[in-house]
Amino acid sequence: MPLALFDLDNTLLAGDSAQAFSEFLAARDDIATPPNFLERNQAFMDDYEAGALDFNAYMSYTLAPVVGLPPAQLQALIHAYLDTHINAMIPSRARALLEEHHRAGDPVVIVSATGAHLVEPIAARLGVAHVLAVDIETRDGVITGALIGTPTFREGKVIRVQAWAAQHGWDYHSAAFYSDSHNDLPLLEAVRRPVAVDPDPVLRRIAAERNWEILSLRDEKAHS
Repeated sequence: MPLALFDLDNTLLAGDSAQAFSEFLAARDDIATPPNFLERNQAFMDDYEAGALDFNAYMSYTLAPVVGLPPAQLQALIHAYLDTHINAMIPSRARALLEEHHRAGDPVVIVSATGAHLVEPIAARLGVAHVLAVDIETRDGVITGALIGTPTFREGKVIRVQAWAAQHGWDYHSAAFYSDSHNDLPLLEAVRRPVAVDPDPVLRRIAAERNWEILSLRDEKAHS
């Protein structure tokens, strides 16, 4: 029963959950976002794809609209976002692959560079109990905007997975890790079974050179 590790955005989801949340917030009248909020978000995403993301700056900027919101308002926002955006972003092939690992008895873990306030409820909808995501400070349920511990980004994913696996008595080196992004190369290189899922051009090239598995979880309608 080896660990089955999954990236979330553009891997289990046909899209990016953090970007979708930003679009959701920008469309609302009850949330204050800068006029150029989505353009700045896209610039951060371009940096991510180029392997040049200033992660702390990105998290600070994208969290700003929800910092200080009352807990009830934040949870209502997230619930509405899941219903209007995330349900449509979950391909049936992703659900089928997760179910395959569950049937095999493999411990399934989502390892995402998105904030835990989004990843945890998305994981619940995917039926995944274990989540390693970017931990964000809250005080009495109110997001402060500060990050806690090691972010699950690039090498940080390896650090967090290693610590989690040691705590639970699992060997992460024997794991499978599914990801779309070359930013996840540190963890892909650390596991026995790296799998490139609908990979970006850089990861596709590297996966082909190294004879890694390459697969698609996108439903046909997602390609149209």
